[in-house]
Amino acid sequence: MVTYNDVRQGVFARLQQKFPEVARYGEEIKQGLKPPCFFVKLFPGQQDREVGRRYIRYHSFDIHYFAMDDRNEAMHAMAEQLYDVMEYIIINGNLTRGRSMRHEIVDRVLHFFVDYDFHVMRSAPDEPLMEELEQKERLK
Repeated sequence: MVTYNDVRQGVFARLQQKFPEVARYGEEIKQGLKPPCFFVKLFPGQQDREVGRRYIRYHSFDIHYFAMDDRNEAMHAMAEQLYDVMEYIIINGNLTRGRSMRHEIVDRVLHFFVDYDFHVMRSAPDEPLMEELEQKERLK
């Protein structure tokens, strides 16, 4: 089963693959970040049961980009790249498509939002499906 950390690692791996020269952070924003850099924030996850053991999981990310040049043009240019780069990521060897992508610039920081939602199947319980069945036959 895919975990939240698997999805998070997929996002980091994709950023590393396409932007190897840009530093990536994921735990907390610390003083003294050296731009250019990414800060990846996973919003609170959600899981809804659909049928039986089938669930859908929602993973929403806010990828902050701190640019060397804090002009909006540089940040919009990075947003254009992120729309292409983050459309597909690899999670446990499977290609997963991002959706609901959007961006905004707040206080000279680019915020790029993307969701990765997919179905997961819980493992079957180890209980016996049936105990004993008593059956009687008679002829007429």
